[in-house]
Amino acid sequence: VKKLKKTRRSRRTRKDEYDHDDEVDGPVIDESQLSAKELLGLQQAEERLKRDCIYRLKKQPRNYPSAKYACKLCDVLIESVAFAHKHIKEKRHKKSIKEKQEEQMLSTLPPPTASQIKAIGVAIENVVQEFGLSNEDLEERLNIKTVMEGVLHQKLPGIVW
Repeated sequence: VKKLKKTRRSRRTRKDEYDHDDEVDGPVIDESQLSAKELLGLQQAEERLKRDCIYRLKKQPRNYPSAKYACKLCDVLIESVAFAHKHIKEKRHKKSIKEKQEEQMLSTLPPPTASQIKAIGVAIENVVQEFGLSNEDLEERLNIKTVMEGVLHQKLPGIVW
C-alpha cells in the first residue's frame, strides 16, 4: 500500500502580504459612499490610528483583498478600524510602540553638559576611593606578578611573555 503525502501549502510571510507589486487598483475605502458624519468619524479614527503607526493602505493587496490598514511597526495587514483597535491592545504592538518611543527619546537627548560630566567624574573617583585598590595594594600585586613571572620563566623557559 502506497502512502500519499499531503501536499504542503506554501507559507505566506507578512512581507508577501504587504508586497506592493501585488496590488489591485482602486481605493481601499470608497469615501464617496460615506455620509459627511461617517467621513468625519473615519478621519478622526484614522488620525488616532496614525499615532499608533497604523495607516490606511493606498492600494488593496491581491492576496488580502479585505485589508484596509497596515501596522508599520508590526508589519501586519488589518481589515477594519475595529480590528486595528484590537491590534493596538496586543502585547506585541504595545512592546513595539514602547521600543519606538524609547528609541526616539534616546535619539533626542542632548549631549551632557560640562557640569554633568564633572559630576560623573567625581562619582567615579568616590567609587574608586571606596572600593578601589590603594597604592600599597597595587604595589603588592605588581610585586606578586613579577615573582610569578620569574617562576613561570624558570618552569616554562620556551614561552615568550
